[in-house]
Amino acid sequence: MKDVRTNRLGSDRATDCLVDVVIVNWNGGEEVVAAARSAVRFGGRPIVVDNGSVDGSAERVATQVREATVLRLNHNAGFARACNVGAADGSAPYILLLNPDAEIVNGTAAELRAAFAHPSLPIVVGPKTVDGDNRVETTVRRLPTLTVLTLYQLKLHRFARWIPPLRSYFMVDFDSTRPTQVDQVIGAALAIRRSDWERLGGLDEGYFLLFEEVDLCRRIADEGGVGLYWPAMVVRHIGSTSFRRLSHLQLQRIWNASLLRYAHLHLGRGSVALLSMTVPYTLVVSAARDALGRRRTNRLQPTSGS
Repeated sequence: MKDVRTNRLGSDRATDCLVDVVIVNWNGGEEVVAAARSAVRFGGRPIVVDNGSVDGSAERVATQVREATVLRLNHNAGFARACNVGAADGSAPYILLLNPDAEIVNGTAAELRAAFAHPSLPIVVGPKTVDGDNRVETTVRRLPTLTVLTLYQLKLHRFARWIPPLRSYFMVDFDSTRPTQVDQVIGAALAIRRSDWERLGGLDEGYFLLFEEVDLCRRIADEGGVGLYWPAMVVRHIGSTSFRRLSHLQLQRIWNASLLRYAHLHLGRGSVALLSMTVPYTLVVSAARDALGRRRTNRLQPTSGS
């Protein structure tokens, strides 16, 4: 593993708060500034870990959000590694991972504590999530099985409503109005006790990007713990600010590597072999989507007259 050195920008003073809000940034623009500001309104301490951004967003957070601590890594160390670096910089009893393209729009750090009502039970908490038009997003899942992952690799998840294993996995009929125990919450906004985080070793840094929170929820479930959907806290998730900079093929390669690691750790050797057979298909489909996108873009370009 490469050495990860940090440069500290902005606030370096310890703050007495309930929640350290860890935000991993990679060229997040103004949206990461909004995320850090929302963490302050929430009553948490924003810790922004910058994964080698070149768009000036880390400097903007440092100058515009005086309560934030900004840790600059010397390269893109991946999401899991950056989260671990950020969490280690704090000392609050709770840790909230927040995407740079997400804002906390309802709830407070003090209210979040009520979600952790069973002090002996490992719990990971996910808020209600809405999109930019305030439409509720389903951000809870059941833990994935080999069948679910195979169907996903075959790009059938778009038809989840009509395919029973995917319908169950995506919890299509989930009631988003009440607190509910769930297998998994997605990593756009995820809270956990620091004591549980440290005992579990944080996120598995073998994942560069994607599946880190699935792996964490699986390890919590293996201990007899649960996930908890907590709609009293609301997060607006704009969605995929950093992903927009990646092609479909680049993102698919990252997804495949993380998928196979998850299968290796949690589903067994046979599952890895089967899922490996789907990889060429996913790469061909992703490359085709990129080519189609380029063709559409070129078609829209203005032509010069003679």
